[in-house]
Amino acid sequence: MLTPTPWLAWSLACVAMILGAVLAGRDLDRQMLLDIQTQLRHWPVPWAFLTWSGLGICGFVLLTSLSAQEPRRVAALILALLIGGVIVHAMKRTLHVDRPATYFGPDHPVFQVIGKVLKKGSMPSGHSATAWAVAALLVLQEGRATIWRHLWWILAALQAISRLVVGAHWPSDVLVGSGMGLLLAPLTWRLQASARLAHWLRRPQVCKVVALSLPGFGLYLCLSRQGWEVPLGVQLGVMALCAWGAWSWWQASARPTMREGAA
Repeated sequence: MLTPTPWLAWSLACVAMILGAVLAGRDLDRQMLLDIQTQLRHWPVPWAFLTWSGLGICGFVLLTSLSAQEPRRVAALILALLIGGVIVHAMKRTLHVDRPATYFGPDHPVFQVIGKVLKKGSMPSGHSATAWAVAALLVLQEGRATIWRHLWWILAALQAISRLVVGAHWPSDVLVGSGMGLLLAPLTWRLQASARLAHWLRRPQVCKVVALSLPGFGLYLCLSRQGWEVPLGVQLGVMALCAWGAWSWWQASARPTMREGAA
């Protein structure tokens, strides 16, 4: 059963995207980035972790591991990643906005890059879009406010801010990307394709495939270098999350398949 239309989320998404479009290319955009870096640059490891956790595959693993009882979330995220990925890359190739590292150069007294130096394709921030889409899908289906509801929003905000601290994006990029994520999540949830995909994900055989796949995704995240060498503690946390998700999906495979409306 669908939740009420999230007008607040949609309104915030539109405001964020409009602000980002207005701010793009202005001196204020550049000054805001430098101010943020000046205040927050002293903790490089936590910010590197947050920007890594905003990757699409990280968001997928997190949401899937927590959604064995609500496959519609996974279906909506898959569609959001596909649709959002096309839109984000089309905008990057069309707008040709240089990254901050290209504008400031390596010898700027304030600006710094944490991790991989990126030069092109700044607008919009795909990490921010993913972070807010995942948070929205984890939050919008809850009927009441909980501590987790607030923590998901805080995590998404920190992941978006991390793109500024590591020097990968301008504030305008992050605003537009965040708005896109907030907009895409409820929209893809309401697509009929999302309902059909969710019904397919409820099949026992598919639940078992998801359960067996999650540890593989976890190993890939731990062993591959996605711009950051994952510390052992984070690796253990990722594998524990994937193990929990695998157990949850395997348990779900033993339950009768429910219709979407009865979920």
